[in-house]
Amino acid sequence: MIRMSRIAFAGASVLAVSSASAHPPEAGVHDDARRWTVAHPVAMPSPASAEPAMPAAPQDAAKKPPQAAIFDAFGPFVKTRFDDRWLYVESDGLPHPPLETRMMVGIRSWQQQVPLPQPYTGTNAWQIPLRPEIADRPVLGKTSLMRGAVALAANGIPIFNALNNGGRDSFLIGELDEFGGHCGRGDDYHYHAAPLAIEKIVGKGKPIAYALDGFPIHGLYDPKAKQGEDLACPCGSHEPLDEINGHWCEVPAGEGLGGGTRSYHYHASKTFPYINGGLRGKVEIEGTGTDTQVIPQPRAGGVRPALTPLRGASITGFEQVGPKAWSLRYEVGGKASFVNYRVEDGGKVVFEFVGPDGQKRVEEHMPRARGGRPGGEGGGPPREGRGGGQGGGQGGGRQRGGGAPPRSAPAGAPTGGLSLSSAGIGAGGLLDAKHTCDGASVSPPFAWSGLPAGTKSIAFTIHHITTDGLERIYLVRYGIPADATALPEGDRSIGKFGLNNVGRRAEYAPPCSQGPGEKTYVATVYALSAEPTLAGPTPTREELLAAIKDITLASGTLELRYARTGGGAEAPRGGQDGGQRRGQGQGQG
Repeated sequence: MIRMSRIAFAGASVLAVSSASAHPPEAGVHDDARRWTVAHPVAMPSPASAEPAMPAAPQDAAKKPPQAAIFDAFGPFVKTRFDDRWLYVESDGLPHPPLETRMMVGIRSWQQQVPLPQPYTGTNAWQIPLRPEIADRPVLGKTSLMRGAVALAANGIPIFNALNNGGRDSFLIGELDEFGGHCGRGDDYHYHAAPLAIEKIVGKGKPIAYALDGFPIHGLYDPKAKQGEDLACPCGSHEPLDEINGHWCEVPAGEGLGGGTRSYHYHASKTFPYINGGLRGKVEIEGTGTDTQVIPQPRAGGVRPALTPLRGASITGFEQVGPKAWSLRYEVGGKASFVNYRVEDGGKVVFEFVGPDGQKRVEEHMPRARGGRPGGEGGGPPREGRGGGQGGGQGGGRQRGGGAPPRSAPAGAPTGGLSLSSAGIGAGGLLDAKHTCDGASVSPPFAWSGLPAGTKSIAFTIHHITTDGLERIYLVRYGIPADATALPEGDRSIGKFGLNNVGRRAEYAPPCSQGPGEKTYVATVYALSAEPTLAGPTPTREELLAAIKDITLASGTLELRYARTGGGAEAPRGGQDGGQRRGQGQGQG
């Protein structure tokens, strides 16, 4: 097994390779993590298990396409199959032997997500075109493809655009670990830079990845390098790279495009765009503008709502401590905290958050049901900057306990059983239009059950993470009596209102998202051990969460999904009391 011990992606200059059989003990990992994990092997979360498996008919190994070779080098953790059109690649989206890398370490801009095994199997496998074709015009990563993957590495881990969904260079702003990867909002690990260490496994001159247009991605390139040298093009080309890191080369007759002698491929680079900076081959694109992705591509199996960036955090340790158990260490202001987590039988994921004072909080989440259109929020890996997931809960909303961002809570506090539902979710699983700016703008009804013993007060919020990572706050309520079990539709009498940040008013702001596609809004109910102490009568969500971080006994969340049927610009609309609403930018809610 080869272990990579330092930075090993295209944006870096140092690569160290050593031989090892297992992760060495890491002093930075919380001592309780190993004792806390389960001892028996467990199943990876698999929402895809509800879907029909692909045909199991044996395939003629002699007919296996050459593109499969680099993926087969990572078997049995990466598996391939094929038909006349596609190479299908299955994986769990995590690094495995013969090349293991320590994920997450070095990240300085963290969204509080952690790597979870993903169900890239069966009908949810990656698809690589076997006979790529050159498009009339390339799709440029600088102006598009900021949602979903653009390539697949040989180890079965997807590669995203070097620019994050906000159009910023992920490497330069500290979002990536030592190997060019990080986690999306579905806890899905992926790269934004070329994983150069893969070349040590697949062999010199072999592709380290395939773009989703079917063209290979090779390692670093110097047009002055001579054939056989490390930075030489494997096809012998000396042509400079184009704006998306690709170039043409001559190949043996019959191996080129259309059976000819000319072919095209990409190279990795140490400077932007690090990987393929777009797609030169023909692909099907979903979305508009920068908010686009290639289809088909798999959907990641998220288990919890997307979290918000943790300011000042840097990840300093990560270790696998059990068969399906991990421990992540991070620091804020020089003080260490930990996220210990494990995947249990049936796919349940248990998180233990350990604060710098040693206090612990536990959350449990079940795999999300997958559905919707292929790609994007309904089909591809959940896009960064927005919550992913569909289905489940009452009427199709997503329901589960927990879900608050990691915050300190009293040690030993009850952590499960608080559930949230809404009769405002229709039969199609979407929020009724009357609760949005397309209708009467009336607040939805909510009901909850399972409040833990010792609950003295209740708080409630609704928020949405935009494609550029901003929070839109639609409802902040606190001071709800402990014996309350619901908020009726349009209610304004129970508890007190904090400020939304859509119209900066102490009331419900109806979702009024612009742009195509479905948006997800997260409602959260908090059971509190005391009334929160606030600086003023109309707190923001941030101020409320800061006030309740040490008195939260339990929380429950529900995802509210809505897709506008109209389109175009958003017109100001009145709230429940006639207040004006206005949109906050294209594609946001």
